[in-house]
Amino acid sequence: MKTIIVACGGGIATSATTATKINGRLEDMGLSGKAKAEAVDIKSLDMFINNADLYVSITPMARGMQEYPIPTVSGIPFLTGIGADQAMQQIVELLKL
Repeated sequence: MKTIIVACGGGIATSATTATKINGRLEDMGLSGKAKAEAVDIKSLDMFINNADLYVSITPMARGMQEYPIPTVSGIPFLTGIGADQAMQQIVELLKL
């Protein structure tokens, strides 16, 4: 099973909402047994990043500011609804599900 971590400032509201939306889409696509999204707070990101397969960021991602050892996708489309289908397709492709 692939692990997707979703991080925001507190690890409660926006990351939990985004993780729930990603898990719902995985279920709709018949992929819920292949990957799971989990919400974490940004302060704990370093503890989870090395054991995850993909990082979905809720905080703005400044290009070149932070490098992670796993692919990173913006989670903002899951909150706004704009571009959510494309973001989900990107997640599926990056995880090769």
